[in-house]
Amino acid sequence: MRPIDHLFSQIDSVIRSFRGNVLDFSDKEGQQSKDRLMNVFSGLTAPIIGKTAASDMCFYCFDRLEGRHPEGLQKLGFIAAFLIGEYDDKTMELDAGDWSEIKETLEDISGEINMDTLTELLGELLNRGVLT
Repeated sequence: MRPIDHLFSQIDSVIRSFRGNVLDFSDKEGQQSKDRLMNVFSGLTAPIIGKTAASDMCFYCFDRLEGRHPEGLQKLGFIAAFLIGEYDDKTMELDAGDWSEIKETLEDISGEINMDTLTELLGELLNRGVLT
């Protein structure tokens, strides 16, 4: 199993655990789900964007998604897929706010990230019309 597949498997497990209820991370089970996803997401993306930026991206997703349908957690996987170069435009979708958050994160860490990786990711954002 590829690392991105493991993340999506964990996301699917969390989605099922909410049993159709909206996302609520305030109770013990919700916090455990949040922590589990954060650990897997960070393990996958921190080597690319750093631990702090990976945590910030998770919090961005959790904040935007809390109180909504759990299927929205797929967004976390889509962001990770983009950052590790496995984003699929045909099956994955991020909205303008997500792309903007990715762009801002990359700008914030531009002095800390591998230059080739930064150039590649910014090039992908440029191709998507996120950079102007």
